[in-house]
Amino acid sequence: MSNSPDGRLFLAWTDRFAVGVEALDRDHHALVRLINGVCRAAHDETGAGVLAAMDSLCEAAREHFHREEIVRTFLRAVGHPAAHGAERREHRERCKHLCELRRHFEGTEERAARLKLCEELIHWFVRQSIGRDAEIKAYFDDRGSRRCRL
Repeated sequence: MSNSPDGRLFLAWTDRFAVGVEALDRDHHALVRLINGVCRAAHDETGAGVLAAMDSLCEAAREHFHREEIVRTFLRAVGHPAAHGAERREHRERCKHLCELRRHFEGTEERAARLKLCEELIHWFVRQSIGRDAEIKAYFDDRGSRRCRL
C-alpha cells in the first residue's frame, strides 16, 4: 500500500486479494481501482469529487456483496463450515460502514478528513478481501481449483 500523491496509487493490487472466483476477483480489482479513485480525489479535489467517487464505490461494493452471497450459498450447499449463513447481515454492515464513512465526510471539507477517509477505505477493503474472503479462497485452494468461473 502506498500513500503517495505523486504516484497516484494508494492501494496496490496484490494476489493476496484474489479468492479464486473469477467474478469476485474482477470485483476486487474494481474495488481497488475505485478506492484509488476516492484517494486521488481526496488528495486533489473538493469534497464534491470525493463524494461522487464514494458513490461509485458504494454501488460497486453492493454489487460485489451480492455476487459473493451467491458463492457463499454454493459453499453452504456443499457443506463448507465457514459458510455460516450470516453473510447477508455482515455485508449489510459493511455497506452501512461505507455509507457512514461517506456521511461523516459529507459534513466536512477539511483535507485531513479526506485523507482519513482514504485510510479508512484501504483498511475496510483489506479487512474484507484478506480477512472475510479467506475462507472462499481456502475452499478452492484445498480442492486444487484455483480459478472458478462464475
